[in-house]
Amino acid sequence: MTPARTFRLWPRSLYGQILLVTGSALLLAQCVNAAMLLSGARTRAVAEASVMVVSRVANQLERSERLSEGSATPFIAARDDVGNDRPTRRRNVTIKVDDNALNISSAEYQDDISIRAQEFLRQGEIALSDVRISAVSLNALPPALRDPQIRRWQDGRFRQSARKMPSTAVLLTGRLPNGQFLHAAGLVRPNDRASMIALLLQTFTLFVAVMVPLALVARRIARPLEDLTRRVRRIGVAEDPEPMERAGPDDVQQLIVAFNAMQARVSNLLGEKDVMLGAIGHDLKTPLAALRVRIESVDDDEEREKMASTIDEMVTILDDILTFARLGKSGEPLQSVDIGAIVETVVSDFAQASFETSELRVVSHIRPVLIRRALRNLIGNAIAYGKHAALAVREEDGMIFVDIDDDGPGIDPAMAESMFEPFMRAERSRSRSTGGSGLGLTISRAIARAHGGDVTLQNRTAGGLRATMSFKL
Repeated sequence: MTPARTFRLWPRSLYGQILLVTGSALLLAQCVNAAMLLSGARTRAVAEASVMVVSRVANQLERSERLSEGSATPFIAARDDVGNDRPTRRRNVTIKVDDNALNISSAEYQDDISIRAQEFLRQGEIALSDVRISAVSLNALPPALRDPQIRRWQDGRFRQSARKMPSTAVLLTGRLPNGQFLHAAGLVRPNDRASMIALLLQTFTLFVAVMVPLALVARRIARPLEDLTRRVRRIGVAEDPEPMERAGPDDVQQLIVAFNAMQARVSNLLGEKDVMLGAIGHDLKTPLAALRVRIESVDDDEEREKMASTIDEMVTILDDILTFARLGKSGEPLQSVDIGAIVETVVSDFAQASFETSELRVVSHIRPVLIRRALRNLIGNAIAYGKHAALAVREEDGMIFVDIDDDGPGIDPAMAESMFEPFMRAERSRSRSTGGSGLGLTISRAIARAHGGDVTLQNRTAGGLRATMSFKL
């Protein structure tokens, strides 16, 4: 069963991280910029509406004063004109005079605009004190100030078809010389949809102008690094790869040059090692073969068998050491092979092993001889410590897994990794009768890793140990 893949917000690759960080920074900067632009547009709209309201109030009061000149009660005319029950609606401004002050808790007091409005009225000798200008929600206005604004907007004279109904109004309050309060309200134009579209277009243009070149440059850096990673994983495995071509920026090219030089040195060292191992193997096996011949002259049959067994043990250990040391330079070519067929072939060599066959056909590009050797080592360990080995093949996420289960005592989890160290054995006696040379697991893991996989040990819930060998599909 394939495990569920979790969504990763943070990409693993350098290429993805560069694009994500840059894109996120651009988006954040553009959001801040948009907030500042919208705030500035709203401030300008409030200022424009305030100028309109102040101008209309000044004109109305000047007119009222002219009408009341010579009167004993000069502001009676002003009250008749400004303060009657039917508010004026000229220039989209509603003015009303009331005996009571108007307090709206949610109003946003415009301190600077209020000071400038008071100064403007003072210079024009307009008799209005305690001027206070605020930005308020249209719904928060009293009906006498709000309803004329709504009707004025909806009658189509000042409304544009593409613009929505304003939700904010400017409220001016002040005190007349006769002690009454003057209230005036005007609509604040809403944000223009065209401005929002222009802002979105600006954001899109900025992303294209920055992200496209960045993606090309980042890809030019990331592609050689990906190739370099693949080459590093192949160092010392099978054939010697060709030197990597220089690509990318100068810094990456210098890294590639250094890698090619290192690869050449490693290849030379491995070649010298193989020559040395060949010589050691020849120099050691020759006298061992001579000893094998000489012991035939020993009369004591029991002693002769012991000596022969010792020589065979030395040859086997020597073969294991040479095999382990030569894994990095295997001359066996890669072949497309059915893994199930290989496992079935290896299992047939062991009477105490069984293979759970399935209809699943898994073909992989491997070195069959090395894979067989690794499987034999793992099956041999399972039989030696668990009396029986049960094998199964499965495929998950582009990897092939071969499970080898036994019915033995298991292993201390703290020792699981140390068991892969050369010459390390779970049985400490070092006797050939109770175990091998201590290189079986080491060789198996080296073979699996040469194929892009690994070998792991894990205790089974039902008892026994499970050795899992994996390699790329």
